[in-house]
Amino acid sequence: MKTICCLLLMCLSLSSVSADGLFQKIIAKDGTLYFQDGTEVNLWGVNFQPMLSFEHASRMHNQGVLMPLKVQDLKATTDESFDEIQRLCAELIRIHLMPGDFSDEAGNLSETIWLDIFDYTMAQAQNRGLYIYLTFLNHLDHDGTQFPYDRNSFAAANPREEWMVDSAVIAATKNNIRQLLNRRNPYNGLLYKNHDALAVLEPVNEPAYYWFEKWLEKNEGGTREQFEQWSYGNTKSYLNDMVELFRDEGMAQPVVWNCGWARLIQKNRAAFRGIADSNVDAVSFCLYPGQSDLKTPFWENPEELSNRNYLPYIQQCSENEDWLGWLRSDAFKGKAKLVYEFETFCNQSGYLYPAMAKFYRSVGAQIAAQWTYGLTAYAEYLGGSHVFNLKTTPKKAASFMVAKQQFKDIQTSYSFESRSSSVFNDGKLIYSGKNGAGTFLSPIEQIIGVGNSPFVTYAGTGLYFIKPVENGALHLEIMPDTEFIRPHWKELHTGDPVVELDLSASHEFELKLPDLGKRWVYRKEGYRWKLVAETDGTIRFKAGPGEYLIEKQKLIIDRKLLEEGWGN
Repeated sequence: MKTICCLLLMCLSLSSVSADGLFQKIIAKDGTLYFQDGTEVNLWGVNFQPMLSFEHASRMHNQGVLMPLKVQDLKATTDESFDEIQRLCAELIRIHLMPGDFSDEAGNLSETIWLDIFDYTMAQAQNRGLYIYLTFLNHLDHDGTQFPYDRNSFAAANPREEWMVDSAVIAATKNNIRQLLNRRNPYNGLLYKNHDALAVLEPVNEPAYYWFEKWLEKNEGGTREQFEQWSYGNTKSYLNDMVELFRDEGMAQPVVWNCGWARLIQKNRAAFRGIADSNVDAVSFCLYPGQSDLKTPFWENPEELSNRNYLPYIQQCSENEDWLGWLRSDAFKGKAKLVYEFETFCNQSGYLYPAMAKFYRSVGAQIAAQWTYGLTAYAEYLGGSHVFNLKTTPKKAASFMVAKQQFKDIQTSYSFESRSSSVFNDGKLIYSGKNGAGTFLSPIEQIIGVGNSPFVTYAGTGLYFIKPVENGALHLEIMPDTEFIRPHWKELHTGDPVVELDLSASHEFELKLPDLGKRWVYRKEGYRWKLVAETDGTIRFKAGPGEYLIEKQKLIIDRKLLEEGWGN
């Protein structure tokens, strides 16, 4: 096995990193996004939102987590969560903002804890080499958190369908965006608009459009034809104004318009024609298999959906033009495609992410961001429709890494019957359950998985990572056993954990690879390595959460020091 010095470098897509820095500029041309070196953009990531008051209110405050809220604690969970999403090999984070968290009714910025964490997140993403997909305008209502949003702020005080119509809201939106772009980030001294990490710019998250009945309230006696002309023209004009705003500010990044979910086009055809004919460079969409199976509101009517087959649903989205098939239409041929959010709804199986990624590529999507990454502070307390974290949802975490390979146009294996997925590429084998089998034309150099495979037998439920390190050794990391002790699909706000992480559980670990030969297994304890097994051929030893070295030679330790209690 060859030596690999840094897991992070293996995760980064070579096409996204230039020789002189962590980022390349991204341009749009003829419906395709390109890096400055001419290669096509392909970025896989997550929505990441420690800067939202909603995130704290809905997932922390009501659980008694990070209460009282201190900025240093929020920064700590931001850092820890960044570490985890990089272990997942994410290349990009999507941030959507609530202006009410840091803006007044005219869009002027206010110094708040949420703006501070936004500054911090921007700077950290830049430092870590993660691209940023930035969405400026959204609002998520809530009653929690000790630092509430400003209810008089322009987005909070006005219905969503007025955001593109009301002149005062439009003026406040533009003012807010301009002030953000020209804000100097105190954590790195850069103007926001000068952050190289900024990949694409999206004015609004899930915009709402006037329906005919709403329009008639202000245009009594109007006809449907007149309404459709107005809807087309208003949408196109608003989008072109947004593009012009960014270009006036010197921003060359592609501008994206958010086109929402499957079937949204059915009641908004005129608006969608306006989008197609506008100057925006790209359109984005989301995919939530299972959401439409629940009664509304879905958070009050949850169901366990892990055992339902959603592959036919994805096929329907692909084939039906009124669902998401419009992405292939001639009208949108000139627009690049992005996935602003996706998730398996109330579903903890490990097969859907790769199937979704395959569909995204079939319609030409070049950026995709899961919604949303569960921050470390509350991951064990998180239940509901969207539950995703490296440690607490190991099958989905492995499936997410498999799906990234599918998004890179590498063939993966997945099936509803197994509820799992797998991929082998460039010496790396990843699997989310039973699908670790296959024909391998090159040596296996890394393994990331959960459960058993032809190469690993392990009864624990946490993820494990095996990679080569110096001197022919293998590094093994095993994550804690995980178990849902309360229904993962229910919104539970009792302050009791939904997921239990068992740090003390141990199970026999067996590794079978060709040419292993004599090996010595060491477990990391603090800054020391303790010998736990000596094997020949198949590696077999009792293992629990932690780090291990599987060495080709026994470490020699001075006997006098050993007698005095030092060494391993």
